[in-house]
Amino acid sequence: MRSPHLAAFAAVLAFAGCTWGQPHEPKPINCFLAEQADLENVRRIMVLPFAQESGVQADCVKVRDAFVAELQKLRRFEVVPLPADASEDDELNRSLARGRLSTEAMVRLCNRYALDGLFLGSVTAWRPYTPPHLGMRTQLVSVHSGAAVWAVDAIYDSNDRTTIGDLRHYVEHNQQDDGNLHGWQMNLLSPQKFTSFVAHRFVGTWIED
Repeated sequence: MRSPHLAAFAAVLAFAGCTWGQPHEPKPINCFLAEQADLENVRRIMVLPFAQESGVQADCVKVRDAFVAELQKLRRFEVVPLPADASEDDELNRSLARGRLSTEAMVRLCNRYALDGLFLGSVTAWRPYTPPHLGMRTQLVSVHSGAAVWAVDAIYDSNDRTTIGDLRHYVEHNQQDDGNLHGWQMNLLSPQKFTSFVAHRFVGTWIED
């Protein structure tokens, strides 16, 4: 009997074949970036542990690590490590889940570590096996204004042609050929590689004038 995962992977490759030779069209992604004046003072930030929405089971530690790596590549922020004994992050994520960010917890954390902002993220959808998908909602909150200066909300589903096109473009322009037999398709087989791709696309929405 043919494995359902192999059948799904074959369908993904069929999608990929349809995109061969076509010009790259970036996958539409919902994002917001504040005015330049609101961005200038946000330099020193901390990335809090990622949360996950109800019913979602994801490796939030690895998702967060992928975001930290991409933010550091941006060379726009000083990313301050989160101390192991910090407790405010739980309070912030709980308040965010209720629809209202705890200003007191944010100010306490920012004052303690001399931060300009906090980066918060939540995994909204996750499937690590082929065909993989990952959905997230992220925002960078400025302690100076108390408002989000950067927010991104998107789902990257490898059943979707635009996701496959984005993935191939990402591999061809951002990864060196390591000689593996799967080529760019290895990013569909490896949850870590797929997560890094999505983190790269999220962080890539930061474009200042």
